[in-house]
Amino acid sequence: MNVLLYLVIWTAWAVLHSLLMTPAVKGWFQRLLGPRFAFYRLGFIVLAVLSFGLAGLAAPRLPLELYAVSAPWSWGLRLVQTLGLALFVWTFLVIDGQEFLGLAQVRAFLRQGPGPDASGERPGRLLTSGPYGLCRHPMYLAGLMILFAAPRMTLEHLLFSLFAAAYFLVGSIFEEQRLVLSFGDAYLQYRRRTSRIFPLSFPGNVVERGPS
Repeated sequence: MNVLLYLVIWTAWAVLHSLLMTPAVKGWFQRLLGPRFAFYRLGFIVLAVLSFGLAGLAAPRLPLELYAVSAPWSWGLRLVQTLGLALFVWTFLVIDGQEFLGLAQVRAFLRQGPGPDASGERPGRLLTSGPYGLCRHPMYLAGLMILFAAPRMTLEHLLFSLFAAAYFLVGSIFEEQRLVLSFGDAYLQYRRRTSRIFPLSFPGNVVERGPS
């Protein structure tokens, strides 16, 4: 019963998080807010963080230990986690963390008024190099490395890791639909030559990509 409740709580969070990023919901808020839609990304991030914290508090604890890897083998797993964290930070810096968090959009709105498309948001960018040359969703890869390389695995940690993996996969599908609409053939070409999450090649040349 606790496992079911755990999954229900995190599924509810995922549904809320995903709905707020759908074109239909964003379009509704854009019509409602007008030029102040520039604040949407920041509001979305704040709500996502708060709701994530609430879900974490509400979800039942599942402390059953499935396995624990001892030293020196655990050092290798910690190395994988460290590399995952480094990849996350690298990606965050490449995409412009302030833009990802919505701070850049708000600052631009306060200084310059509505963006060129009159929605309050500035045009997106496309990146196909650096971490995005490794795979199309390096932040998801970083998250999987950090989650699944834990030296100590409890039932709760495993369920959350599997849930996150499924959410990353489904989220990447919907995200790429938006990116194809935004960037057209340029993104289709990038998608054909770059793996979704797990790297099959090394980074290529720089083209621009921003957060969706």
